[in-house]
Amino acid sequence: MIRFNHDNFLMFPELELGQWLAAIAEEEGYTIEEVEYNFVGADKMLLLNQEYLNHDVHTDIITFDYTETKALRAEVYISYSALKKNAKLNSQTIENEFLRLLSHAILHCLGYNDKSNDQKQHMRSKEDDCINLFHVKH
Repeated sequence: MIRFNHDNFLMFPELELGQWLAAIAEEEGYTIEEVEYNFVGADKMLLLNQEYLNHDVHTDIITFDYTETKALRAEVYISYSALKKNAKLNSQTIENEFLRLLSHAILHCLGYNDKSNDQKQHMRSKEDDCINLFHVKH
């Protein structure tokens, strides 16, 4: 089950997004048991960073990964303001940046990391693959 908690924020139908996210997981041999996407403001994102990660910064996404088997379980928080800022900064459409963040969370749950420069490059490549997959199918 995939849930999207938002205030008329989604740019694509939930069913299409869910099918796409499930396909990403399936390519890696996983299923999605429960992933919840929460779209929040900058203040809430800062509080989450401070409370759970001891970071005093505003980020675009936080993924709490509860996966213990091949069935993904996670709680994801996405900052709409950071999403818009990053889209502009990276010369991306808001739609593609939106897809990048959704897939980024799933990729973390699948074991991909972005701590080192090499990991960041690999993660970005995987995100690009995911975005392309969405556009091919939808």
